[in-house]
Amino acid sequence: MTDTKKFITRCITAHMAVLGPVAALGIARKIPSLKIADDGDVLALTGDPEAALKELQSAYLLFAGETSQAVMRTLEAAHPALEHRA
Repeated sequence: MTDTKKFITRCITAHMAVLGPVAALGIARKIPSLKIADDGDVLALTGDPEAALKELQSAYLLFAGETSQAVMRTLEAAHPALEHRA
């Protein structure tokens, strides 16, 4: 699994913890390039992983605003190698 794919999985699972699994998975599953398991794991990612991450972040931001920003800041702090991509 690529670093970006792992980061996307962590992004989804973190949002599941904050927003609830129904909302977080519903948002993630609207991203056409992602196939997501019920536990938030990325099963398949087609196309550009960074574009998928940006689309997912935008969707969460639109839905949850500052809450999503806080989740992403926490994830980026834990994964500084990916911070520039997020």
